[in-house]
This record gives sequence, structure tokens and C-alpha cells, in this order.
Amino acid sequence: MKNIIFDVGKVLIKWDVRPFFFNLLGDHDAVEDFLTEVDFFRWNLELDRGLSFQDGVKNQSEKFPQYAALFEAFDQGWPKTVPGPIEGTVDILSQLKAKNIPLYAITNFSHEKWPIACEMFPYLGNSFIDTIVSGAHKMIKPNPDIYQLLLERNQLKPEDCIFIDDTLENVEAAIALGIDGLLFTSPEQFASDLKARNIL
Repeated sequence: MKNIIFDVGKVLIKWDVRPFFFNLLGDHDAVEDFLTEVDFFRWNLELDRGLSFQDGVKNQSEKFPQYAALFEAFDQGWPKTVPGPIEGTVDILSQLKAKNIPLYAITNFSHEKWPIACEMFPYLGNSFIDTIVSGAHKMIKPNPDIYQLLLERNQLKPEDCIFIDDTLENVEAAIALGIDGLLFTSPEQFASDLKARNIL
């Protein structure tokens, strides 16, 4: 029996900061200019790596004081950036759970926001035997150590695991460790990949 290891953001739940900042700035070009100028997604990865939102907002506000209110709004309004589940993948998760397939997760996620996400989407908290939240361990995918942590903590062999993620470099890192890696493009493709492996 294979162990299925899930990514979370953009696989099981939607995540998109652009509509959130559009509601504040009112202009798509202004949103893109802001995201580029402050190197937003690189900063967000540091939050996923364990930087606290308090320190992260403080640091960015000191670098870009003209955007201090936007950083604070992102912290306070974070739930609005995860507007809902990716229903098709959640259905697959339910099917796998019903078949008693061992389920795990490795997610690049702020350790402060993870409990909020689990309240918003209870299946994140009750579907997995073990979940590695990057912020709690100060390392993010595609660092091979984060995959090794899950394997060692649960005494799993790489060849007995399938890993699904929407980011190619994260999938490639899993493959380099001997895990069967799947690039998530849609729930339909994910289901097709699992059927090809006689899992669904």
C-alpha cells in the first residue's frame, strides 16, 4: 500500500493574495507593482520558514514604510487569502481516506496561520496521520530535509510514498529522494495519475 503525501496550498485549499490586495488598492497594475516592489512572495516564504508575522510585518514596514498598512492588513486579513477548498481534490482525499490509504502532508505554511486554516477547513486537521508544517520546523520545500523529517518520523520508505505538489521544484526534490512525485495541475489530472497507479 502506498502512502500519499499532500501539499496543501493550491492543492487542497485555494490561495491567492491578488484579489485581497485588489480590494485594498483598486487597481490590478498597482497590485502587481506592489507585489514586485516588495518582493512579496519571497517575503511570504520567510513567513513559511518560521518568521513570525509580527516580526515580518515590522521588518517589511521598516523597509517599505509607504506600504506598512498593506502588510498589517495582510496579517489581519489573512483568512481572506484562502477563500475556499479545491473541491475536486478534497473529494479525492475523502475517497483515499475511505479506502484506508495512509495520508500525510508537507506544507509550506506559517505556523501561526496553520491553526486558523484548520479551523476554516477541518479536513486539514483530521485527515492526515502526520503533517509537517514548515514554519514549525524552520525549513521549507524543496529542502530535502523537510521530506526526510516526515519519512523518518513515520518510518516510511521513499519508494512506498507518492507526493503531490503544485510546484515543480518541490516535486523534483521528492523524486530525487526516491519518492514518486506528481505535479498537481488539476483534480482531474491527479485522479487520473492515481488511477494509473491502481490507487483510485
